[in-house]
Amino acid sequence: MKALVTNGEGEIWDEEQPRPKPGPDEALVRIRAVGICGSDIGLIHGEGPPWTEYPLTPGHEVCAEVVELGADVESLSVGDRVALHGFIYCGTCTACREGRYYQCEELREIGFTVAGGYRKYAAFPAYTLTPLPDDVSDVEACQIDSAACTLHGLQRVETSFSDTAAVLGPGSLGLFGVQLLEAQGVDDVVLTGTRDERLAAGESLGADLTVNVREEDPVEALRSYTDGDGVDLCVETAGAGDVVETCLQATRKRGSIVLTGVFGGRTEIDPNQIVAKELEIVGGVTAAHATDEIVSLFRRGDLTTEGIVTHEFPLEEYETAIETVTERRDGVIKAVLRP
Repeated sequence: MKALVTNGEGEIWDEEQPRPKPGPDEALVRIRAVGICGSDIGLIHGEGPPWTEYPLTPGHEVCAEVVELGADVESLSVGDRVALHGFIYCGTCTACREGRYYQCEELREIGFTVAGGYRKYAAFPAYTLTPLPDDVSDVEACQIDSAACTLHGLQRVETSFSDTAAVLGPGSLGLFGVQLLEAQGVDDVVLTGTRDERLAAGESLGADLTVNVREEDPVEALRSYTDGDGVDLCVETAGAGDVVETCLQATRKRGSIVLTGVFGGRTEIDPNQIVAKELEIVGGVTAAHATDEIVSLFRRGDLTTEGIVTHEFPLEEYETAIETVTERRDGVIKAVLRP
Protein backbone atom coordinates (compact mmCIF):
# COMPACT_ATOMS: atom_id res chain seq x y z
CA MET A 1 0.00 0.00 0.00
CA LYS A 2 1.02 3.64 -0.40
CA ALA A 3 1.85 5.67 2.71
CA LEU A 4 3.23 9.18 3.26
CA VAL A 5 6.16 9.62 5.65
CA THR A 6 7.89 12.71 7.04
CA ASN A 7 11.24 13.11 8.78
CA GLY A 8 10.33 16.41 10.46
CA GLU A 9 12.93 18.24 8.39
CA GLY A 10 10.56 19.74 5.86
CA GLU A 11 10.38 16.59 3.75
CA ILE A 12 7.46 14.25 3.10
CA TRP A 13 7.48 11.40 0.62
CA ASP A 14 5.43 8.39 -0.43
CA GLU A 15 6.61 4.83 -0.07
CA GLU A 16 5.23 1.33 -0.46
CA GLN A 17 4.55 -0.40 2.84
CA PRO A 18 3.01 -3.76 3.68
CA ARG A 19 -0.69 -3.63 4.43
CA PRO A 20 -1.07 -3.90 8.22
CA LYS A 21 -2.62 -6.88 9.99
CA PRO A 22 -5.01 -6.13 12.86
CA GLY A 23 -3.85 -7.41 16.21
CA PRO A 24 -6.07 -8.30 19.16
CA ASP A 25 -8.54 -5.50 19.94
CA GLU A 26 -7.65 -3.73 16.68
CA ALA A 27 -9.51 -3.08 13.44
CA LEU A 28 -8.00 -2.83 9.98
CA VAL A 29 -9.53 0.14 8.19
CA ARG A 30 -9.36 1.58 4.69
CA ILE A 31 -8.89 5.34 4.90
CA ARG A 32 -11.67 7.18 3.06
CA ALA A 33 -10.77 10.79 3.94
CA VAL A 34 -8.16 12.49 6.09
CA GLY A 35 -7.95 16.19 6.82
CA ILE A 36 -4.69 18.11 6.50
CA CYS A 37 -4.45 19.82 9.89
CA GLY A 38 -2.18 22.76 10.62
CA SER A 39 -0.42 20.55 13.15
CA ASP A 40 0.42 18.15 10.30
CA ILE A 41 2.21 20.96 8.47
CA GLY A 42 4.05 21.73 11.70
CA LEU A 43 5.07 18.07 12.04
CA ILE A 44 6.57 18.07 8.56
CA HIS A 45 8.75 21.01 9.55
CA GLY A 46 9.72 19.66 12.96
CA GLU A 47 7.39 22.01 14.82
CA GLY A 48 5.22 19.33 16.36
CA PRO A 49 4.72 18.66 20.05
CA PRO A 50 7.75 17.34 21.95
CA TRP A 51 6.35 13.82 22.03
CA THR A 52 6.38 13.46 18.23
CA GLU A 53 8.45 10.52 17.01
CA TYR A 54 10.04 10.50 13.54
CA PRO A 55 9.91 9.13 10.91
CA LEU A 56 6.14 9.42 11.04
CA THR A 57 3.02 9.02 8.92
CA PRO A 58 0.86 12.04 9.87
CA GLY A 59 -2.90 12.25 9.89
CA HIS A 60 -5.35 12.29 12.80
CA GLU A 61 -8.49 13.72 11.15
CA VAL A 62 -9.65 10.38 9.76
CA CYS A 63 -12.76 8.83 8.27
CA ALA A 64 -12.35 5.16 7.40
CA GLU A 65 -14.15 1.90 6.66
CA VAL A 66 -13.60 -1.29 8.66
CA VAL A 67 -12.34 -4.12 6.45
CA GLU A 68 -11.08 -6.67 9.00
CA LEU A 69 -11.40 -7.24 12.73
CA GLY A 70 -8.76 -8.49 15.12
CA ALA A 71 -9.50 -10.94 17.90
CA ASP A 72 -11.93 -9.87 20.65
CA VAL A 73 -13.36 -6.86 18.78
CA GLU A 74 -17.10 -6.70 19.39
CA SER A 75 -17.78 -2.96 19.13
CA LEU A 76 -17.35 -2.82 15.33
CA SER A 77 -18.42 -4.74 12.25
CA VAL A 78 -16.81 -5.14 8.84
CA GLY A 79 -18.25 -2.44 6.59
CA ASP A 80 -18.73 0.14 9.35
CA ARG A 81 -17.71 3.67 8.48
CA VAL A 82 -15.85 5.12 11.44
CA ALA A 83 -14.31 8.35 12.69
CA LEU A 84 -10.99 8.33 14.55
CA HIS A 85 -10.36 9.79 17.99
CA GLY A 86 -6.71 8.91 18.17
CA PHE A 87 -5.66 8.72 21.83
CA ILE A 88 -4.12 5.45 22.98
CA TYR A 89 -4.01 5.26 26.76
CA CYS A 90 -3.38 2.88 29.65
CA GLY A 91 -6.76 3.16 31.37
CA THR A 92 -5.28 2.69 34.85
CA CYS A 93 -3.28 5.83 35.75
CA THR A 94 -4.84 8.62 37.82
CA ALA A 95 -5.73 10.73 34.78
CA CYS A 96 -7.37 7.80 33.01
CA ARG A 97 -9.34 6.79 36.09
CA GLU A 98 -10.64 10.38 36.35
CA GLY A 99 -11.74 10.39 32.71
CA ARG A 100 -8.83 12.49 31.50
CA TYR A 101 -7.41 9.75 29.30
CA TYR A 102 -5.99 12.41 26.98
CA GLN A 103 -3.56 13.27 29.81
CA CYS A 104 -2.55 9.64 30.38
CA GLU A 105 0.93 9.11 31.80
CA GLU A 106 1.65 6.66 28.97
CA LEU A 107 -0.23 8.52 26.25
CA ARG A 108 0.37 7.69 22.60
CA GLU A 109 -1.36 9.65 19.88
CA ILE A 110 -2.18 8.51 16.38
CA GLY A 111 -0.59 10.85 13.86
CA PHE A 112 1.98 12.09 16.41
CA THR A 113 3.64 9.05 18.02
CA VAL A 114 1.79 6.32 16.11
CA ALA A 115 1.41 6.23 12.32
CA GLY A 116 -1.69 8.12 11.24
CA GLY A 117 -4.05 8.30 8.29
CA TYR A 118 -1.92 9.54 5.39
CA ARG A 119 -2.02 6.03 3.89
CA LYS A 120 -4.38 3.53 2.27
CA TYR A 121 -4.89 1.20 5.23
CA ALA A 122 -4.24 1.32 8.97
CA ALA A 123 -4.74 -0.92 11.99
CA PHE A 124 -6.05 1.09 14.95
CA PRO A 125 -7.28 0.10 18.42
CA ALA A 126 -11.01 -0.51 18.16
CA TYR A 127 -11.80 1.90 21.00
CA THR A 128 -10.37 4.81 18.98
CA LEU A 129 -13.00 4.29 16.26
CA THR A 130 -16.59 5.59 16.44
CA PRO A 131 -19.18 4.00 14.09
CA LEU A 132 -20.99 6.56 11.97
CA PRO A 133 -24.59 6.88 10.78
CA ASP A 134 -25.16 6.98 7.04
CA ASP A 135 -26.24 10.62 7.07
CA VAL A 136 -22.81 11.86 8.20
CA SER A 137 -20.62 12.22 5.12
CA ASP A 138 -16.97 11.19 4.84
CA VAL A 139 -15.88 14.82 4.79
CA GLU A 140 -17.96 15.65 7.85
CA ALA A 141 -16.63 12.54 9.59
CA CYS A 142 -12.99 13.49 9.12
CA GLN A 143 -13.76 16.87 10.69
CA ILE A 144 -15.45 15.49 13.80
CA ASP A 145 -12.16 15.59 15.69
CA SER A 146 -11.48 19.19 14.65
CA ALA A 147 -14.93 20.45 15.64
CA ALA A 148 -14.86 18.44 18.87
CA CYS A 149 -11.57 20.10 19.90
CA THR A 150 -13.34 23.46 19.96
CA LEU A 151 -16.41 22.01 21.67
CA HIS A 152 -14.27 20.39 24.40
CA GLY A 153 -12.88 23.84 25.25
CA LEU A 154 -16.33 25.44 25.22
CA GLN A 155 -17.64 22.74 27.53
CA ARG A 156 -15.31 24.06 30.22
CA VAL A 157 -17.12 27.43 30.48
CA GLU A 158 -20.72 28.57 30.80
CA THR A 159 -22.43 30.45 27.99
CA SER A 160 -25.72 32.33 27.84
CA PHE A 161 -28.04 33.44 25.04
CA SER A 162 -27.35 37.03 26.11
CA ASP A 163 -23.57 36.72 25.73
CA THR A 164 -21.38 38.41 23.19
CA ALA A 165 -18.54 36.10 22.19
CA ALA A 166 -15.44 36.69 20.10
CA VAL A 167 -13.70 33.94 18.13
CA LEU A 168 -10.09 34.80 17.31
CA GLY A 169 -8.86 32.92 14.26
CA PRO A 170 -10.98 31.97 11.21
CA GLY A 171 -9.40 28.58 10.52
CA SER A 172 -11.39 25.38 10.84
CA LEU A 173 -11.37 25.46 14.66
CA GLY A 174 -12.63 29.02 14.68
CA LEU A 175 -15.26 28.48 11.98
CA PHE A 176 -16.58 25.47 13.86
CA GLY A 177 -16.47 27.67 16.98
CA VAL A 178 -18.77 30.23 15.36
CA GLN A 179 -21.28 27.49 14.58
CA LEU A 180 -21.02 25.88 18.01
CA LEU A 181 -21.66 29.19 19.77
CA GLU A 182 -24.66 29.78 17.54
CA ALA A 183 -25.92 26.26 18.33
CA GLN A 184 -25.60 27.06 22.05
CA GLY A 185 -27.81 30.10 21.52
CA VAL A 186 -25.16 32.78 22.04
CA ASP A 187 -26.73 36.01 20.83
CA ASP A 188 -23.74 37.81 19.29
CA VAL A 189 -20.64 36.20 17.78
CA VAL A 190 -17.72 38.23 16.44
CA LEU A 191 -14.97 36.64 14.32
CA THR A 192 -11.52 38.17 13.93
CA GLY A 193 -8.72 37.25 11.54
CA THR A 194 -6.41 38.40 8.78
CA ARG A 195 -7.95 36.94 5.62
CA ASP A 196 -11.11 38.38 4.09
CA GLU A 197 -12.17 35.13 2.41
CA ARG A 198 -12.08 33.27 5.73
CA LEU A 199 -13.94 36.06 7.48
CA ALA A 200 -16.56 35.93 4.74
CA ALA A 201 -16.91 32.19 5.37
CA GLY A 202 -17.44 32.96 9.06
CA GLU A 203 -20.13 35.49 8.23
CA SER A 204 -21.96 32.93 6.09
CA LEU A 205 -21.77 30.48 9.02
CA GLY A 206 -23.37 32.88 11.47
CA ALA A 207 -20.86 35.49 12.65
CA ASP A 208 -22.66 38.76 13.39
CA LEU A 209 -19.53 40.88 12.91
CA THR A 210 -16.14 40.21 11.35
CA VAL A 211 -12.96 42.16 12.05
CA ASN A 212 -9.88 42.10 9.84
CA VAL A 213 -7.09 42.73 12.36
CA ARG A 214 -4.82 44.04 9.61
CA GLU A 215 -7.25 46.87 9.01
CA GLU A 216 -8.46 47.73 12.52
CA ASP A 217 -7.42 47.14 16.09
CA PRO A 218 -9.34 44.08 17.36
CA VAL A 219 -9.43 45.27 20.98
CA GLU A 220 -10.91 48.62 20.02
CA ALA A 221 -13.35 46.95 17.63
CA LEU A 222 -14.58 44.50 20.27
CA ARG A 223 -14.86 47.16 22.95
CA SER A 224 -16.73 49.46 20.59
CA TYR A 225 -19.12 46.65 19.65
CA THR A 226 -19.91 46.06 23.33
CA ASP A 227 -20.23 49.75 24.29
CA GLY A 228 -16.88 49.65 26.06
CA ASP A 229 -17.63 46.67 28.31
CA GLY A 230 -15.70 43.97 26.44
CA VAL A 231 -17.02 40.60 25.31
CA ASP A 232 -18.36 38.00 27.72
CA LEU A 233 -16.32 35.21 26.14
CA CYS A 234 -13.20 35.02 23.99
CA VAL A 235 -12.43 31.79 22.13
CA GLU A 236 -8.84 31.77 20.88
CA THR A 237 -8.22 29.33 18.01
CA ALA A 238 -5.29 30.90 16.15
CA GLY A 239 -2.26 29.85 18.17
CA ALA A 240 -0.21 32.71 16.75
CA GLY A 241 0.71 36.32 17.33
CA ASP A 242 -0.57 38.31 20.29
CA VAL A 243 -4.07 36.81 20.36
CA VAL A 244 -3.86 35.87 24.05
CA GLU A 245 -3.14 39.47 25.02
CA THR A 246 -5.98 40.53 22.73
CA CYS A 247 -8.29 38.19 24.65
CA LEU A 248 -7.16 39.61 27.99
CA GLN A 249 -7.76 43.19 26.91
CA ALA A 250 -11.03 42.57 25.04
CA THR A 251 -12.83 40.43 27.63
CA ARG A 252 -15.06 42.11 30.17
CA LYS A 253 -14.59 41.92 33.94
CA ARG A 254 -15.25 38.38 35.18
CA GLY A 255 -15.49 37.20 31.60
CA SER A 256 -14.19 33.90 30.28
CA ILE A 257 -11.40 32.98 27.86
CA VAL A 258 -10.99 29.62 26.13
CA LEU A 259 -7.56 28.90 24.63
CA THR A 260 -7.48 26.15 21.99
CA GLY A 261 -4.62 27.18 19.68
CA VAL A 262 -1.25 25.48 20.04
CA PHE A 263 1.57 28.03 20.00
CA GLY A 264 5.01 27.38 18.59
CA GLY A 265 6.68 29.24 21.46
CA ARG A 266 6.13 31.58 24.38
CA THR A 267 3.93 34.63 24.14
CA GLU A 268 3.95 37.78 26.28
CA ILE A 269 0.87 38.79 28.26
CA ASP A 270 -0.04 41.31 30.93
CA PRO A 271 -1.12 39.18 33.93
CA ASN A 272 -2.56 42.24 35.64
CA GLN A 273 -5.50 41.99 33.24
CA ILE A 274 -6.30 38.57 34.70
CA VAL A 275 -5.99 39.76 38.28
CA ALA A 276 -7.82 43.07 37.97
CA LYS A 277 -10.67 41.68 35.90
CA GLU A 278 -10.87 38.35 37.74
CA LEU A 279 -10.91 36.52 34.41
CA GLU A 280 -11.65 32.84 33.98
CA ILE A 281 -9.13 31.23 31.59
CA VAL A 282 -9.27 27.60 30.48
CA GLY A 283 -7.38 25.55 27.95
CA GLY A 284 -8.66 22.84 25.64
CA VAL A 285 -6.57 20.86 23.20
CA THR A 286 -8.50 17.66 22.61
CA ALA A 287 -11.76 16.32 21.27
CA ALA A 288 -12.29 14.24 24.42
CA HIS A 289 -15.89 13.59 25.51
CA ALA A 290 -17.25 15.70 22.65
CA THR A 291 -17.26 13.48 19.55
CA ASP A 292 -20.75 12.02 20.03
CA GLU A 293 -22.25 15.49 20.41
CA ILE A 294 -20.49 16.66 17.25
CA VAL A 295 -21.97 13.72 15.34
CA SER A 296 -25.43 14.75 16.59
CA LEU A 297 -24.86 18.37 15.58
CA PHE A 298 -23.85 17.34 12.05
CA ARG A 299 -26.94 15.13 11.80
CA ARG A 300 -29.24 17.95 12.94
CA GLY A 301 -27.71 20.42 10.53
CA ASP A 302 -26.36 22.66 13.30
CA LEU A 303 -22.84 22.07 11.99
CA THR A 304 -21.59 22.04 8.43
CA THR A 305 -18.27 21.71 6.64
CA GLU A 306 -19.53 23.92 3.80
CA GLY A 307 -17.15 26.84 3.42
CA ILE A 308 -14.62 25.13 5.71
CA VAL A 309 -13.47 22.12 3.69
CA THR A 310 -12.63 23.93 0.48
CA HIS A 311 -10.33 21.46 -1.30
CA GLU A 312 -10.06 17.69 -1.83
CA PHE A 313 -7.09 15.85 -3.35
CA PRO A 314 -6.32 12.19 -4.11
CA LEU A 315 -3.48 10.84 -2.00
CA GLU A 316 -1.27 10.74 -5.10
CA GLU A 317 -1.45 14.55 -5.31
CA TYR A 318 -0.22 15.03 -1.75
CA GLU A 319 2.60 17.38 -2.76
CA THR A 320 0.15 19.80 -4.38
CA ALA A 321 -2.23 19.41 -1.45
CA ILE A 322 0.39 20.18 1.19
CA GLU A 323 1.81 23.09 -0.81
CA THR A 324 -1.71 24.49 -1.21
CA VAL A 325 -2.30 24.38 2.55
CA THR A 326 1.18 25.60 3.51
CA GLU A 327 1.10 28.53 1.09
CA ARG A 328 -2.66 29.13 1.59
CA ARG A 329 -3.32 29.05 -2.12
CA ASP A 330 -6.67 29.42 -3.86
CA GLY A 331 -8.56 30.47 -0.73
CA VAL A 332 -7.96 27.14 0.98
CA ILE A 333 -9.22 26.79 4.54
CA LYS A 334 -9.25 23.03 5.06
CA ALA A 335 -8.03 20.45 2.54
CA VAL A 336 -8.79 16.73 2.62
CA LEU A 337 -6.81 13.85 1.16
CA ARG A 338 -8.74 10.96 -0.36
CA PRO A 339 -6.59 7.80 -0.20
